[in-house]
Amino acid sequence: MKRVLIVDDSSLLRNGLKRIIFAIPDLILCGEAPDFETAVSLINKLMPDILILDIDLSPGSGIDVLNSIKESDSKPVIVVFTNYSQEAYRNKMAELGATYFFDKSSDIDKLIDVLKKLSESN
Repeated sequence: MKRVLIVDDSSLLRNGLKRIIFAIPDLILCGEAPDFETAVSLINKLMPDILILDIDLSPGSGIDVLNSIKESDSKPVIVVFTNYSQEAYRNKMAELGATYFFDKSSDIDKLIDVLKKLSESN
């Protein structure tokens, strides 16, 4: 089982992502965080295998989260799922360790496909 942590300030979006995670065999939700501080605390405590991360958090940002966990023992696969799809954000998140980057408005199917693929990998 791959453990997934969701970090997004929208409870509506977190609930939608939870439904997706529950529908994929071999994925389990280990936690969710609405903000930077909670995210960093849960990442270090829960050590998730997969981190679904938004850029815009209140307070803080996904960029702050990735900067804060650089030296952490937790090394999740980072899946950015955001409305900030500009190339500069995509490049910055990749530089900070994001493996995948998806636009909330158009890439939900791609996100689901990647989560399915990650659930099957060792």
